[in-house]
Amino acid sequence: MDEKVQPEVTEPSEQDEIDEQASLWLAKLGGGPLAPAEHRALEHWLAEDSRHSVAFREAQEAWSLMGAVAKAPGALLHDVQSGDAPQPRRAAGRWRSFAALAASLLVLVAGAILWNGDPMVMVAADHRTVPGERRTVHLSDGSTIELGPASAIALHFDAVERRVELLRGLAYFTAAPRKDGEQRPFVVQAAAGNARALGTQFSVNRLPDSVEVVVVEHEVAVSVDTAGGRAAEIVLSPGQSVRYAEAGLGRLHPVDLDQALAWRRDRLVFDRVTLGQVVDELNRYRRGRILIGNASLANRRVSGVFDAADPDTVLATIARELGVRTASAPLVTVLY
Repeated sequence: MDEKVQPEVTEPSEQDEIDEQASLWLAKLGGGPLAPAEHRALEHWLAEDSRHSVAFREAQEAWSLMGAVAKAPGALLHDVQSGDAPQPRRAAGRWRSFAALAASLLVLVAGAILWNGDPMVMVAADHRTVPGERRTVHLSDGSTIELGPASAIALHFDAVERRVELLRGLAYFTAAPRKDGEQRPFVVQAAAGNARALGTQFSVNRLPDSVEVVVVEHEVAVSVDTAGGRAAEIVLSPGQSVRYAEAGLGRLHPVDLDQALAWRRDRLVFDRVTLGQVVDELNRYRRGRILIGNASLANRRVSGVFDAADPDTVLATIARELGVRTASAPLVTVLY
C-alpha cells in the first residue's frame, strides 16, 4: 500500500504536485493536531501561492462529498447514473467514468479512518478527540472540559472573556467561577449561538441541524445570532435544555440528566429516536461510516440502552431488532 508508482511517460505537472501537496497536508491533519511549527508551515504554504489555497479548498470539497454520501447515498447514486455528478475544476483526466467516481469515493471513505470530519476543523482545533475517545482538558483558569468522542474545540482566551469554540461534537464544561480576581465571563460558542456560564456545569452538543445546551448546575444564558440580529436571550436552570439553530432559539424544556449525559458513562440511551439520529451518534464512536439506504428507513424509531464501547454490537443489535439488512466493507457499512 505504501508503494509509490512513478509515471512511465510524462513527469507530473506543477499543478499535480500542488494537488499532491494539498492531499498530504490533509492526511497530516488527520493524523493528529499539528505542532506549532507545522501549523505555521501550512499557513505559509497556503499564503505563498493562490493555487495552493484553491487546491486545498478543492480537496475539502471532495471530502464534503463524503458527507453527501452519508446523508443520501441513493440520491448520489442517481446523480452518478444520470451523469449529473459534480465535476471538479480540472475535469480532463478525472472523473470520466463511473469507475473513476467510485474509486474517488472509496478514497474519501478511506479518509474517514484518518479524520472523519472537515479537515479545516483540524486546522482550527486546539484540542480534539478521535471517534470513540473521551478526553479531559484542563484550562489555565482552572476550568475543565470533558470532550466527547469525535469532538474538537478552539480556545480564545483574552483580557475580556474566556471563550471556547465547540467546532464539532459535544463537551461537558465545568467553568471556574468568577471570583478571586477572575472576572472574565466563560462563554461557549457553537455554530450561531453562545452559552454564557452564570454557574459552573453544563454540556453543549453540536447536532447535524442544531445545537443543544443542557444545564447541570447553576444557570447558563443562551443567545443566538440570526440574520436579523441577536435573538432574545434565554436563561436555563439545572435540569433544563434548549436547542437552537440559525433560525433562532427553540423552546426550553426539562431534560433527564442521566439520559442526556449518558455518554460520559460510555452509554448510549435512545428513547424513540429515528434510526438516522442513532447512526449520527454511532458514527461518533467508530471508524469508517455507517450509511442508510433510504429516507423511510432513516425514520424508523429506536429505543434502548447500549454500551458505547462496542458500537459494532450496538449496530448489529439494532439492525436485528428492526429487521434491517447490512452490507459491510472494511470502511463502510450500509443499512438497507
